[in-house]
Amino acid sequence: MRYNLLRFLLPALSFASFFVSSVHADENYFGYSFGAETLPKGKWELYSWTTGRFGKGTGSYSAFDLKQEVEYGVTDRFQIALEWKENHTYFTGGAGQESAGSNTPARRNRFSFVGNGLELKYAFSSPYKDPVGIALFVEPEYALTDSPSGDKFLEWEIETRLLVQKNFLDDKLIAVLNLTNETEWERPRPSHGESFTTNFKPEITTGVSYRFASNWFVGLETRYATQLANANIRNQVDWAFSIGPALHYAVGRWWATLTWLPQVAGWHADGSSSGSLDLNSHERNEIRLKIGFNF
Repeated sequence: MRYNLLRFLLPALSFASFFVSSVHADENYFGYSFGAETLPKGKWELYSWTTGRFGKGTGSYSAFDLKQEVEYGVTDRFQIALEWKENHTYFTGGAGQESAGSNTPARRNRFSFVGNGLELKYAFSSPYKDPVGIALFVEPEYALTDSPSGDKFLEWEIETRLLVQKNFLDDKLIAVLNLTNETEWERPRPSHGESFTTNFKPEITTGVSYRFASNWFVGLETRYATQLANANIRNQVDWAFSIGPALHYAVGRWWATLTWLPQVAGWHADGSSSGSLDLNSHERNEIRLKIGFNF
């Protein structure tokens, strides 16, 4: 576990030290939940995300999802972003087979380019100027690698999020709610004649963060994620609920947020749940480090 954490932290910390002297700060209080604010017109922001996923029901499992993103404020209410993603998957003891079946090898150690995406975000109101901040987030993207197995897949996705943010105590207390649905069309790569399957992946995330010292926020995040196979709302195949702490720091022209989300409850339709957790489609622990720079 110590080795996995070092592999997770060192690349992101190196990235931060390289840019720290040349960027401008922006606020992003949570690892998995989004706020309702947008960039001002003409401003740019660079993100680096590293997500570590650890633990399956069998064997040894770790995966690292890497994401780089550039955002631009088109207007004070509307921003666009381009993103690119990579992934490293390592498992032994057949841990990856739980999510992908017997065609997946019992051992894997693979780094892959995953895909690209376009993010569109429009703010209807601001949590700093209005009673409640509300924004709509739309993200079309494609992926070439399945998560969490690391198998080669072709996947087209459209993710939509309704973002709600409320500030309290003169902006010392931040609360957010995100309602998300991801529609995906996927098939193996190469397909061998197999057609695309369509799935819905609804998700609800919440976050509360409090400024306890200058530049520092500490909070709590929750996430409920599920999957509805064949785009049928009556065909739920799994769900997982996670809750954990979030730490945010911002100074000068950069910020960083670290969130740990251990799974505390889950279920899978094929009966492969480990106790009260779903360790088929999800992992036992997730840790996400986000670093942002404004310029």
